[in-house]
Amino acid sequence: MVIFIPAGAGGIINASYQLDQVVHNTLWITGHFHLTVASTVALTFFAITYMLIPSVTGRTITPWINRLGIAHTIIWALGMMFMSIPMHIVGLYGEPRRIAYTTYMNHPVAAEWEPYRRLMGIGSVFLFIGVLLFVFIALYLWFWAPRASQPVEFPLGEIRGTEHRPPLILERWSLWIGITLALTILVYTVPVYHLIFHGPPGAIGMRTW
Repeated sequence: MVIFIPAGAGGIINASYQLDQVVHNTLWITGHFHLTVASTVALTFFAITYMLIPSVTGRTITPWINRLGIAHTIIWALGMMFMSIPMHIVGLYGEPRRIAYTTYMNHPVAAEWEPYRRLMGIGSVFLFIGVLLFVFIALYLWFWAPRASQPVEFPLGEIRGTEHRPPLILERWSLWIGITLALTILVYTVPVYHLIFHGPPGAIGMRTW
């Protein structure tokens, strides 16, 4: 979950109209959603899978599978770091998000991207190993792990009536939806106005390469 901190910081940049003009359609965007969805969200689903399969099949997690699951988590996190951080950096250097070819006729600017691409390649190797480990662990837990002596319960959160209730203002959906709409209008009114009146239908398109 700690990965959500830098991922959220990148999201703030993406949400800013002015800053997004710098990173739009670059590998920064690809690195951002790798850092959010493919890192924290994927790791969460891995953990859910490891807990849910024994609950469904009645099998147990052996100590060596537990250690292998921890190794899988570390390998996946390292792979995403090696992949997403260089994507952010090379995106600031201007590498497009989608490219038909990579050398740009051996342009010196494109040559500066090469070391970061190698780091992304190292990350992809880690991720491939992580995928293989996940598939192996999931299959082992489903078919070959030893049966549990008693039913394996899936842990669920319990509600305690003695806990303090949050302030009522935090429970007002209408208030927070209104604030969200007001901020959205405040942020996007001027950019949308410029898009409509300075780039109407039929205007000459922009080349991003």
